[in-house]
Amino acid sequence: MEPTLAAEVAPKARKRPLPDKTRALVLFNPKAGSVQPGDRERLVETLNEAGVANHEIVPVEHMSRRFFAKAKKFDVIIVLGGDGTARSAAEFSSRDGPPLILLPGGTLNILPKALYGELAWPEALKAALERGEVTRLTAGRANGEAFYVAALFGAPTLMAKAREAMRAGRPLAAWRRLRHAMKRSFARGLRARPNREAMRRAEAIGILCPSFSGGIHADSLEWVRLDAKHLLDLARVSVMSITTAWRNDSSVEITTCRTSDIVSLGVIPATLDGEPRTFFHRVRIAYEPKGPRVIALQQES
Repeated sequence: MEPTLAAEVAPKARKRPLPDKTRALVLFNPKAGSVQPGDRERLVETLNEAGVANHEIVPVEHMSRRFFAKAKKFDVIIVLGGDGTARSAAEFSSRDGPPLILLPGGTLNILPKALYGELAWPEALKAALERGEVTRLTAGRANGEAFYVAALFGAPTLMAKAREAMRAGRPLAAWRRLRHAMKRSFARGLRARPNREAMRRAEAIGILCPSFSGGIHADSLEWVRLDAKHLLDLARVSVMSITTAWRNDSSVEITTCRTSDIVSLGVIPATLDGEPRTFFHRVRIAYEPKGPRVIALQQES
């Protein structure tokens, strides 16, 4: 019998990204922002439903570069935790090791959303195991230290330390840090450039990875220069930052870069993926096109 036209044009079934008898290492952080009581049991149930009965769950406190180097016997590393947990896993992961599934268990979940859209973690896990594709994250590096969403530099980032103090229940420390941040603002001690352009003064510099805008791959990073001249500029941009409207603000300049230099006569306060950092005198930014392997859902064009 002649094959039918429907049979000739029928699409091929999508190949699962992992072998049938998948061995999974699961890093679980019960203290993450959106992880609920009972999520560990729900995680085990979801893995079993997806056919991943061979799994080992360990606390995130075990994470280290040595720990990940010993994890090559597994086919995949699944991470359910906050934004900091996802970043640490991506940084510690061996570039030729098992791919990562970074589930949304934090507060903002910017990186997981770039990988799996708005899916809640059980649906994201099922989708990644069934129809995900192994690919590589792009990233940036600040003096060699990786970030996968955004790096911010300048006095306004000192407000992150005030936020951390409030989270820790230390309101007086938060107030002192906020006052310090405002005192440092508009000192105009920061200069920066994208690529090999001339150095220019700035109140703050942002370096954005593709995941910040919901993507995974790009040929470069976004370079954002904040030229705020008074508190009103800072307040306006801060309010607008909850949407994409900040991109059109008169005090914001945006271009692309593969490298960047940021210099100051003193310290350079910073945040890498929301975590406070301090650099001294100079920061060299470099684009990294081949970061850790991850399993992501195919992005619609």
